[in-house]
Order: sequence, then structure tokens, then C-alpha cells
Amino acid sequence: MRSSFSSSPQFFALLLLLLSGCATAARDIPPDIARTNEAALTSNALTKTLSSIKVSQSAWLELTPAEHEFIQKKYIVDLAEQDAFGIIIDNQGVNESTSGTTGGANLGGAIGNAAYIDNAIKGGNYSAKSQLASGILGAMLGSTLDSKPNAQYHYRYAVKLGSGNINYFDETKSDPFRHPVGVCVSVPNIALVEQQLCTQTAAFLRTTYLNMPAAQVVVAPAVAPIILDKAAEQRIAPDLGVSSPQVNCKLGTLAPVRTSAEKCELIKGSQVQ
Repeated sequence: MRSSFSSSPQFFALLLLLLSGCATAARDIPPDIARTNEAALTSNALTKTLSSIKVSQSAWLELTPAEHEFIQKKYIVDLAEQDAFGIIIDNQGVNESTSGTTGGANLGGAIGNAAYIDNAIKGGNYSAKSQLASGILGAMLGSTLDSKPNAQYHYRYAVKLGSGNINYFDETKSDPFRHPVGVCVSVPNIALVEQQLCTQTAAFLRTTYLNMPAAQVVVAPAVAPIILDKAAEQRIAPDLGVSSPQVNCKLGTLAPVRTSAEKCELIKGSQVQ
């Protein structure tokens, strides 16, 4: 699930923000807002680089704020919107390749031969080798008018998005190989992604990143978030104290973090509710 995001400028900007505030504690926040990675870092994190994980937005929103905080202590969370990925359910392809032309070379060779024969008849000094050379030279000059072969394949994919909608996406490439039905891809560029992204759930995030046994997860109705029992939530949510006023800062597709307005502006993030 880990991505190459950890080498991007966004990653280093956010890491700078988090490290600069690791000596301060985070204030209590409303239950519907993810807590900051900043409060989760310890002093020895100065020599440690956080990894990035790609997380489905719908699965992330089903986690509790305490679970958000626990995961953000160890990872930079890159949220994938539901319309940014999906599963291919059908594909169609058309071969639009064109073959190269040779008319220019043929015409140039014929003109070269004819011109040499005319001159040889007038001068009386015909040579088969010279005629061959004239024909080759004429063909080389004429070939500049020819077009090269072009390999092109046009594919149309029907993709069922994470939101449940089905959209069509076109792709043109030079090789005849395409993605098969059933694979998880990002859209609109039709690029292969981690396959679990398309089937990711809150339960998967808990077992993978919280190391929580399934027995400790309280299954709530579909219309409500899935929550941990109180004992489990207290175990992963230590008391972090209170700090100066903070804002919810969002950078690109990353999950919002709690930090000061000055630091949010420094990394060119946007304040969200």
C-alpha cells in the first residue's frame, strides 16, 4: 500500500511542519476531525522519516478520531477520493496502426534511373554500375517523402468507480497490451494501483495499521461509523494535553492535520472545517 509519495515535495513540506511542532502538545479536537501527525511525533523522530500510505477516503472516514491519530503517528495518509480509482469491468480495443509508405523511394529510384540513361545515351558512356548508383541515390532522396510505420492502439475501458458510478475512459498507446477486466486502476490515466485500494474497508485499516483483532471491533449499522469499544480506544489514544489554538490544515490529497495557522500558511496548505 505504500507509495512513492514519500519522495514528493508535498511530503517534505508536511514533514517539516510536523517536526517543527513536535515539542508542543495538541489540544482536544471535535470528534469529526482527524488529529495531527504533529502531536504524535516524539523527539527522536527528527532522524526518522514517515512512510506514506494510500487510503480510500470512504474507509478513512469510518474510523474514529482516535484511530486517525494513532495511524498518523506512523504514516503520512494520502487520501484517494472515491472517483479517483475503480475496477475495470469491460474493455474494447481498436488497432489504429498505419503502415509506412514506399511510393517516394520508388519514384525517386525511377527518376534517377531515367535521368542516368538519358545522359548515357547522349554521351555514349553507359555504365551499369553508374546506373545502379543513380537509382539508389534517387530512391534515397525520394524516401524523404515517405511516412514511417506508426503503431497505435485505442482502448476504451468501462470502470466501476469507488463511488459506485460507472464511467468510460479512453487510452491510446503504442503497444498492443491492455489492462484485463477485474484489476483496480486509477483514473483517468488508467494506471495500475495497489489492488486492495478498491476493496479497502475500515476493518482492513484497523487490522493492518492498528493491529486490532476483529473481536475488538464493534460493528455498527451501515449508516454509522464503525467504532472501537472504550477500552480499545483508550489504549491507542493517550492524553496529549492542551496547546495553543490550532486549525485543520489540508495539503493536497493528504488527510487534514491540526497545526497553527502560521505553519499551515508556511507549507501553502488550506484551512478546512
